[in-house]
Amino acid sequence: MNLRHVWVLALAGTCGVAPWGHAAEPLRLEEAVNRALGANPALAAEAAELDAARARAERESLAPQYVVTGELENVGGTGALSGVNSAETTLRLGRIIELGGKRSARQALGAAEVEQQRISADAARVEIASRTAIRFIEVAVDQKRLEFAKERVQQAERTRREVANWVSVARNPESDLRAAEIVVANAELDREHAEHELASAKVSLAASWGETSPDFDVVVANLAELPPLDPLDKLVARLPDTIEQRSLLGEARTVEARRRVAEAARRPDLNFNVGVRRLEGPGDQGLVMSIAVPLGSRTRAGFSIAEADAQLAAMEARRKAERFERHQQLFEKYQELVHARTEVDSLRTNVIPKAEQALAFTRRGFDAGRFSFLSLSQAQTTLFQLRERLLEAYARYHTLLVEVDRLTATAQDSQP
Repeated sequence: MNLRHVWVLALAGTCGVAPWGHAAEPLRLEEAVNRALGANPALAAEAAELDAARARAERESLAPQYVVTGELENVGGTGALSGVNSAETTLRLGRIIELGGKRSARQALGAAEVEQQRISADAARVEIASRTAIRFIEVAVDQKRLEFAKERVQQAERTRREVANWVSVARNPESDLRAAEIVVANAELDREHAEHELASAKVSLAASWGETSPDFDVVVANLAELPPLDPLDKLVARLPDTIEQRSLLGEARTVEARRRVAEAARRPDLNFNVGVRRLEGPGDQGLVMSIAVPLGSRTRAGFSIAEADAQLAAMEARRKAERFERHQQLFEKYQELVHARTEVDSLRTNVIPKAEQALAFTRRGFDAGRFSFLSLSQAQTTLFQLRERLLEAYARYHTLLVEVDRLTATAQDSQP
């Protein structure tokens, strides 16, 4: 798979280290996407549909088949026609003779349907790769959330012990100890929530390649590594060539092929039969022939042509509407990406360093007895919230980047 930014996170992750010291081999993004593209049942369904389209095209491209007909007349009647003495036996060989290029029109229709299904398979590959990448990001983010939650529990426990010591020597009131115990309880609840969120995210990721339970322990990705964003004009220039546009054009080509089949049907076919008739009475044989021509073919074909013309007009309008809608979605995602990048830069370079300085200052004041426990707790909570906000900004940036890739994916991006 060749989605442009999906692999940036994967390559960044190759330099990472599996969190919490797990010995199991960590899962990387490239492996996750490859497994999804190799084993997702939806892609197997698309491949089967493509085989069906090919078989249908081969069948419809065949010439009309010959028909052998046998007839037995004047048998088992009354009088002179009793018995089989007056029987007439006819053996015919018949076939429809197509006129107007019907077979070549059907062959063109079959090729158009095969190509349309091939485009559908490409679109499914892009969708599954994008979905797997987003689920991978969710697992990576939930791992970090759990890491934060465990760190917060450890810090809350450490602070509670310190407060308990100060309370035992009557430097702090008993209420500070109760407040510290509440902080510990809340931190443990947050850790439990982070654990089951991570478990759910892992199951979702494993489902991308058809597994009901995760067969990996951890994933590795450097979320802090933000890939650069292409200029908006460059992304917009890709919209006319996206897989969705190709899909709509493929549908239009299929309808055009059906229209040519309808045009060919204006000229009626000939149903030609030739055979031999044996008359049992005189014991003679004779050659028989028949030609049948259906009436009203032009009128019937006219309705099919009108239907195809209306469908083509609708598809052209839908294609334009899809481009406008996709442009709006791309613009919206792009603005959110820019905002996420701005938020990351501000948090990393300005806000979090100040929160760390404030916590260090408050910690020294608390140890010296100048600040209360509530001041220390507030400073700790503020820093943790800002770090979680930074993590959310990382996740939003990577997720939006995958969505932008999906919105602007072309046929080349869907190839392995």
